[in-house]
Amino acid sequence: MSKLTYSIFITYLLLGIYVLVIAIQTPFIGIAIDTTSGQPVIVKSYYPDWAQQQNIEKGDILVTIDLQLAEEKIMMGKPHTLRSAHELTILKADGFVHSIPVKHTDMPEELFIHIVFPLLYFALSFGVAIYLWKRNRENQLTNLLILFLLTCSLAYTSIGASGREDLLGKMVMGHCIVLCFVVFIHFLQHYYYFLHIKWPFFHAKWLYLLPILITCCYFLEMYDSRFKMITPIVILGLFGILVLSAICILITGYLRTHSAKIRLIAIALIVPFLPFLFLFVIPEIFRYTPILQAEFSALFLLFIPFSFVFIQVNERLFDIEYQLSRLRYYCALAFFSAFVITLGLSIFLVNHLSITLLTAIFVLVFLVNIASFYLKEQLDFKHRKVIFSSNGDYVHSLYAAVNRMGNAKNQQDLLARFTYEITEKLGTTDFTIETITEDVSLARGEVNARDQKTQLLIYDSADEKIVLLISHTLQKEELLWLELLALYVSMLIDSLKLIEDLVLEIQHMKVTNNTPLPWLDKLLWNIIEKEKGILAQELHDTILQEQLHLARELDVLAGSPSIKGEKVRAIREQLLNAAKDLREYCENLSPPLLDTLGLHIALKKLIQKVNIRANFLLNTQIERVHFQDLSLHLVVYLLVQELFNNAIKHAEATEVSLRLLALDRGFVLQYDDNGIGCNIEALMQSSASMGINGIRERVRAFNGDMTITSKENEGMHIYIKIQEEGENIHD
Repeated sequence: MSKLTYSIFITYLLLGIYVLVIAIQTPFIGIAIDTTSGQPVIVKSYYPDWAQQQNIEKGDILVTIDLQLAEEKIMMGKPHTLRSAHELTILKADGFVHSIPVKHTDMPEELFIHIVFPLLYFALSFGVAIYLWKRNRENQLTNLLILFLLTCSLAYTSIGASGREDLLGKMVMGHCIVLCFVVFIHFLQHYYYFLHIKWPFFHAKWLYLLPILITCCYFLEMYDSRFKMITPIVILGLFGILVLSAICILITGYLRTHSAKIRLIAIALIVPFLPFLFLFVIPEIFRYTPILQAEFSALFLLFIPFSFVFIQVNERLFDIEYQLSRLRYYCALAFFSAFVITLGLSIFLVNHLSITLLTAIFVLVFLVNIASFYLKEQLDFKHRKVIFSSNGDYVHSLYAAVNRMGNAKNQQDLLARFTYEITEKLGTTDFTIETITEDVSLARGEVNARDQKTQLLIYDSADEKIVLLISHTLQKEELLWLELLALYVSMLIDSLKLIEDLVLEIQHMKVTNNTPLPWLDKLLWNIIEKEKGILAQELHDTILQEQLHLARELDVLAGSPSIKGEKVRAIREQLLNAAKDLREYCENLSPPLLDTLGLHIALKKLIQKVNIRANFLLNTQIERVHFQDLSLHLVVYLLVQELFNNAIKHAEATEVSLRLLALDRGFVLQYDDNGIGCNIEALMQSSASMGINGIRERVRAFNGDMTITSKENEGMHIYIKIQEEGENIHD
């Protein structure tokens, strides 16, 4: 792979240098010449301002081109365009012979469009490609993106050589225009596989036949000049079809997944091509005058390397998306108002304002509006503490930081998380959090910024005060973010202290009175079950899905003749068995049928599974039960599940009976088996008691009654009774 990559970079460098040298060697002038009269007569110049400065007018006769007679360099009898030259000699209508040296510096448009911008684009694209390749050399997606970037760059860089009718320059431009979107669609196919999105289109490898078609068109030009008119139409037509195909692929993918990554790729890598497509390609295909010439409409391609950089740093530089979102929003508002004002002036002063003056007015109003929006932002922050809000700004960061810190277990953990948030958001470690006892002339959450230092009071009480000291000044957005976050931290510290006091009080009550607290047991049980449900969902959505994906990948590898299929299939079976076990763990942690089908159906499904797995005869009687406290449905299901687990693992019974009887605002659960039984006191001291203790704790949490009767070789009998709002009964 490295040899191929090196070959691509070397080819890019050689072709890029070649087309740039062609553009630099001879200035482009683009003078249209009519030879039907037997003399080369100048009709029009591509750069009218330059022609006016050099006193070149329509009707002048071209005498020499680079000190050679024009008749010798131009095919007489047909329209011709003189594309490049170093020196011209023209004959004016009054008989005056005028010699004109042609220089790049005399035509700023040609200098920038054909040389400066392509050179910068060439160097920038090469630098970005090297950067991406070094970061991730073995990733095929990255390699395809690099190839896409380089082909776009070569297509734009070869504008000058192609405009000068250089054969290699034309071929480079024609092939790269089409090849860049062939590579892009190939990238999208692999990217969809990476995101586990079904690819409903044809395989992208067939698109690589299109450059061969273009090569054939160029060879046919050598034998038939009529193909010089056909080849550009073929190239532009293929380009338009490929761009529209890529747009359709991205739209369908986004509508199916609503993935922000797909939207970002569409904006960053497709939008720069749209001006070239709609302003030049489509009018050219349908034989209309292009709204904007190719070299000007293609200027938007210069954004592509910056788009690559933006994609890379989008989640790394804390303020880049905020700044871009704000600028984009202000530009949209400023453009609308500037357009309305300019349109109004053109209507009322239609005969007094030229296009140039109207354009200048539009640009001036546009810039003034943007400046006024930024000024308004400064005033809003100063007087109302309001700042611009957009996706990725400080408000969203504050929301995420509060969520992360809300999981702190104690004050020390909270301050450690607060330190982490400051380091990540403000990008500095030059600060300290101190606990002091003396008075501070600040209120909670108040910031004091002076003398290149920032002081903030996080928390204060009669015993202690917690102060944040930063050894440099902050921006206004940073100050507001820090001030709000400190207020949250202060409230969280208060809450943590209240919780700590409550825990100490509960511990004191248990020690002094030796009295269980059913409400606390129930609260803790509900919290544990909620966490188990979250854990089950996380396991199901991450590890389980990844194992199933690996199993599918192994299915593909098993069919490869170069890989030992038996070994791969064995690995696949192990993965599927692990996935099956993991799915059962997830269902045990959080029964999925309970929420969707209800308790009665969920219990029936559980009994069916037990009948399949167990080697005993199971007799059940399940009555429908209804509770106001919905958590009791989960309690019943988990109790039944744990009783069955104990019967399967430990009872060694041939018959098991389970009865669920409905009571007014409660239920009775009776379990009986004819297994080996046990000594209850010995059971409670063994590892096998974990299941029984779990049942006991659930019953106790809901203020229930549980009785266990068992002797060795006489089976086990368990009686459980729970009622809502019942008296506190214990075994």
